[in-house]
Amino acid sequence: MNVALRRKLFISISIAVVFLATVYGFLPKAVDVDLASVTRGPLQVTIEEEGRTRLKDRFVITAPTAGYLVRVKAKVGDAVKKGQSVIVLEPLRSSVLDSRSRAEATAAVNAAQAGLNAAIERESAAAADADYMEKRLERLKNLYAKGSIAKDQFDQIEAETKKARAIQRSSIAAVDVSRSELERAKALLPNYASTNKSIGDNKVYVSTPITGNIFRIYKENEGAVNVGEPLMEIGNSKNLEIRVEVLSSDAVKIKKGTAMFLKRWGGEATLEGVVRVVEPSGFTKISSLGVEEQRVLIIADITSPAEMWRSLGDGYRLEAHFVVWEGENILQVPTSSLFRVGKEDWTVFVEENGKARQRLVKMGQRNGLAAEITAGIAEKEKVIAHPDDSVKDGTKIKPRK
Repeated sequence: MNVALRRKLFISISIAVVFLATVYGFLPKAVDVDLASVTRGPLQVTIEEEGRTRLKDRFVITAPTAGYLVRVKAKVGDAVKKGQSVIVLEPLRSSVLDSRSRAEATAAVNAAQAGLNAAIERESAAAADADYMEKRLERLKNLYAKGSIAKDQFDQIEAETKKARAIQRSSIAAVDVSRSELERAKALLPNYASTNKSIGDNKVYVSTPITGNIFRIYKENEGAVNVGEPLMEIGNSKNLEIRVEVLSSDAVKIKKGTAMFLKRWGGEATLEGVVRVVEPSGFTKISSLGVEEQRVLIIADITSPAEMWRSLGDGYRLEAHFVVWEGENILQVPTSSLFRVGKEDWTVFVEENGKARQRLVKMGQRNGLAAEITAGIAEKEKVIAHPDDSVKDGTKIKPRK
């Protein structure tokens, strides 16, 4: 074979290889996809919202009267029994006097002392007059008995004696009044700097109305408190309820007695519960994205044994799942495999002989993971779990490894 022939043969082979490589490059390749089987099994449709625990019965202990609070020795979390004294109030302390108020108080004490001295002197004078009139009446009584004086004169002396006795009794009462005025003036003179402790045991003891735990202490240090001021909050940690705010469009699907389960509360087990109240009025709330939402408050009880959730307390966060529909032996596919065709139809890609085939289906109930299929597909068929834009009807596919 000459050189020219070998050259032509080499060029022809090279052209053929390039052509075949180009044709092969333009041939459609199989798309890697995730396949999921169509299965039958139980299916639940739930509404999921964040919830909070809350005490069913919350007791706020307030000050029954204005007084001086003794420092609270109890701590948050301490157990208390019904009737146990938890708050002690002493009488209010006297206020601190400035120089002017102290001078006025001192002057008032001196005036009261002088008034008392004057009342004592008047009482002494009235006593002396009463003694004199008593003695004179005795003398004139003997003379009147002998007929030495007229009856009119005797009656006059008797009346003056009674008057003197009355003046004496009035003077004694005036002394008592002056003495009381002096004691009152002296009571205004001491202040907190000189008298900072209560005299006697004039204390008020406030007891707890239930057996439970202390959840909050509003004021722990000693100091003056007003009547009705909250001091402590007490409740029973075993008597909790769940408070969940749901969208009003979801609330219409939830009824009294609806089953629910609680997740992500901190424990390993999933707790069960039941709806007790769906409040009839809603309220407006702004979401974290700034969207105005209409929500409804739902109150539920925990039905799981208390030993499972005894570590829960008031105001703890959890996830509430309300079961609004459930069924057994339901034909279902992953929700991610469904997509819209038109306005109302749903479709999936089914794997047939290594190719994707688009198929219309009828969808029933669904949750975030699975959807019920009522028509259009059979059990054990395989669908593409996450179809993207590269998958069309007739596209070659292969399972992703």
